[in-house]
Amino acid sequence: MAKLAGSLPGALLLIRYARSGRKTVITGAEVIALQAVEQFTLYTGVRSAQIERAFAIASVALQPK
Repeated sequence: MAKLAGSLPGALLLIRYARSGRKTVITGAEVIALQAVEQFTLYTGVRSAQIERAFAIASVALQPK
């Protein structure tokens, strides 16, 4: 776990660098939100724009500042 925590600042620097170059960046928070939508859909059979919006808002809230 210490190794993972130690590599996190480098990842954040990479994300900032990519954003400064106006590159599209998909963070772990966005990936988790997308996976959650898909898992919810597979489990319930329900897919709605409202659910997708809720997970999109959650992923933005989890973004590093």
